[in-house]
Amino acid sequence: MTQLPGDKVLIKKGAHIGCRAIITEVLGSQCLLRLVDSDQVCQISSLHVLNYSLAARKAWQKMPTRKVGRPSGTRVSDRVSVTLRIDRELWNSFQAAEEEGLIENRTAAINQLLRTFVDRLQRTRKKAS
Repeated sequence: MTQLPGDKVLIKKGAHIGCRAIITEVLGSQCLLRLVDSDQVCQISSLHVLNYSLAARKAWQKMPTRKVGRPSGTRVSDRVSVTLRIDRELWNSFQAAEEEGLIENRTAAINQLLRTFVDRLQRTRKKAS
């Protein structure tokens, strides 16, 4: 794989070391670059740049075709992964209780809390009917 115009790079050597740039033209073993911060143009050896776009292209090409995760049919329980937004102070208290050993199993604790809450809601709804 080779460098291409439009590739995003980091300059590793020379007067512009540490600057980010975009390749505007590839001239053999040299690259014509446009610096991101100043729009200045410079020419540098392709050996002296770290090409982020080229690395990403290589990673995509070598991506495994195998399945990832647990093999199908190995499910131990019927659970769903969820994302929750919890107030930081409350979460810190929960983690502190975990560290103190007051909460043995995070999943079981949250399941029990939700089960109790839902049961209470359902009992309240039945009384209101």
